[in-house]
Amino acid sequence: MTSPAPASVVPPAEGLRGDGPTRRAGGRIGEIDGLRGLALTLVVLFHLFGAGRVSGGVDVFLTLSGFLATRALLSRAGSGRLQLAAHYGRTLARLAPPALVVLLAVTAGTVLLLSPARWPEVLREVGASATFRENWQLIGGQLAYGAAGPDASPLQHFWSLSVQGQFFAVWPPVVLLCVVVAERRARRSRTRLTPARALGLVAGAATVASFAYAQWLVTVDQPIAYFSTWSRFWELGAGVLLALALGRLQMAPALVDGRVRAVLGWTGLALIVGCGFAVDGARAFPGPWTLLPVGGALLVVLGSGDGSGTGAGAGSRWSPARALEGRALRWVADVSYALYLWHWPVLVLWLAASGETTVGPAGGALVLAVSVVLAWVTTRFVADPVLRRIRGDGPVPAGTRPRRPARGVRTLAVLATASLLVSAGATGAASAHDERLERERHALLAPSADHPGAAVLAPGGPVPAAGVAIRPATYLAAKDRPHLDDCAQGGIQDDSVVSCVVATPHTTPTARVLVVGASHEQQWLGPLVRVADGAGWEVTVMIKHGCRLSLSGEAGMNYPPACASWNRQVVDRVVAERPDAVVVVGTRTFEDGRAETVLPGQTAAWRELDAAGVPVVALRDNPRFAWRVPDCLDRHGADEPERTADAVVACSRQRAGQLADVSPLLSTPGVPSSTVEVDLTDHLCGPVVCEPVVGNVLAYRDDDHLTGTFTETLAPALGAALRDRAPWLFPAG
Repeated sequence: MTSPAPASVVPPAEGLRGDGPTRRAGGRIGEIDGLRGLALTLVVLFHLFGAGRVSGGVDVFLTLSGFLATRALLSRAGSGRLQLAAHYGRTLARLAPPALVVLLAVTAGTVLLLSPARWPEVLREVGASATFRENWQLIGGQLAYGAAGPDASPLQHFWSLSVQGQFFAVWPPVVLLCVVVAERRARRSRTRLTPARALGLVAGAATVASFAYAQWLVTVDQPIAYFSTWSRFWELGAGVLLALALGRLQMAPALVDGRVRAVLGWTGLALIVGCGFAVDGARAFPGPWTLLPVGGALLVVLGSGDGSGTGAGAGSRWSPARALEGRALRWVADVSYALYLWHWPVLVLWLAASGETTVGPAGGALVLAVSVVLAWVTTRFVADPVLRRIRGDGPVPAGTRPRRPARGVRTLAVLATASLLVSAGATGAASAHDERLERERHALLAPSADHPGAAVLAPGGPVPAAGVAIRPATYLAAKDRPHLDDCAQGGIQDDSVVSCVVATPHTTPTARVLVVGASHEQQWLGPLVRVADGAGWEVTVMIKHGCRLSLSGEAGMNYPPACASWNRQVVDRVVAERPDAVVVVGTRTFEDGRAETVLPGQTAAWRELDAAGVPVVALRDNPRFAWRVPDCLDRHGADEPERTADAVVACSRQRAGQLADVSPLLSTPGVPSSTVEVDLTDHLCGPVVCEPVVGNVLAYRDDDHLTGTFTETLAPALGAALRDRAPWLFPAG
């Protein structure tokens, strides 16, 4: 799962501006505004300059959301003022208008600045974000947290807003039900079950269950845990439980002393500020280390106030309240929601437009300034007017009362309809664009003399025509994948072995060949099937993304958890079936310039197959680039034939940077003698440079995978190499 980047914070929407019921329910806590401003500041700075690390701000905001929402809901429900439709209207009025403005702006920025190949992905995320499903969209797309970059999703930061939106949808009826059940039991049996205690039982059980699930899932599949609502609820639940117990806790003898509260407050701030520097939360959250920012937020709230239990006042003179209630942090808190929404897409789109991979001091200052201005404008002219209208601010004629519930219902209907329309429109546009790209991809099947591909690198090969548009176009590259992609397994936790027969002769097969491994094996299926059809082979594939045929995890390889079990089953199955050959990719190249290597776990698997009399045909891995090739070519104007040559030079990579003169397959100890090496590097690269376009054919669809169009041009070279190195696979003559 990549993503490749989640950005990470959404200020709590309930009590977003510190107004309304959150001021009255138990007293206003002034420190919360400053805490939100501080957390948002850390989030923005880490996104700009943190190189992929997270600040823990999202965890602070999740905790505060649970805290503020529960205080407001319990107060309204207990006094009979909680009307669900009106409440949902008020909540949507806080969340939807700024979010929809940003989503429309991101859609426009995507069309103007990003490659058409990325439009469907971003449009689907627009649709998911408009209906608070972005975290599940990222999980379905197998994206993981990464640093901001030109290839990052401009909407991945909406994942935490989605988690909160799902919480805000479910939590009000839960609170209302607990209040109703507690009051009925009190009337009937005179029990001491109060609404707060009933809600505490429910929240406590859910929080413990979510925490336990998160700790398990982090060890199994941390990228999914990072985004999942179920593994993130415990952070909201921690805020819920504090909301239910705050008054009683603050009246405890030890906490009446202002100096003790000051220690709690400063300790909490230290945990929040230091978290991002001490822990790489992008790789560790929501595991145990998440207790640092969550605990920090709880301590700041617990240490707030003056010891009266009301949450009012500045506390002792040592309290952090003065710092947190400063004008600067409060101003940031006022625009925090809009600033959160804007800063990430502004950053990503700026990187895409500038061609830079990171933002420097000057670029960071520009992104920050633009984001702040957009946040202020959005708050001033979009968010505030909607909130004033829903609250019914302004003079009320004598003898009349504002009909707030009806206004809330109307707001709910209007904003829910707008969100659904944006979601449906974006999703429909993504599907239509996908269909167009698929039609263009199928057109690539027609042969073209102007696009000889790998043939130009063969001795005496054709000279590519000049001034010809490359094929596939860069915006089609991501779609130019090997056939039978549906057969490849992608489930992180799924260790079941799925096989597909991809070549079957009309007569008895001359040989039975298995292709086993991950995406780098899968990309060779096109030319392998062409060779198999000519030789009369039966070819079966067993592909699991991220899982090379190996009997151990390897340093530098991020194997999914199910790989070990999957590989063990595959080896046992191959031994039982005894095919004539197993085709794998036998070496591992690296984007960062590390030397090409043969992984020990792979040689261990090959030795088991060798002992069973099954020979291995090991293809040498293709070179990898440190950048996404289609995007690099786009930035340098390769879509204009007269600029293609310069773009190819700018996006090429030195061959010696990662490939040795002789394949390590020939010198690595432990490789069985029956292993056959097939090295097609000279058909991928020239003697000095590996170019991203060969014979007018775009060779790479990303940074390390070959396009299907290019691999098809490798079929003659692959067939010749196999005839030379594995002659037993070919019938006599």
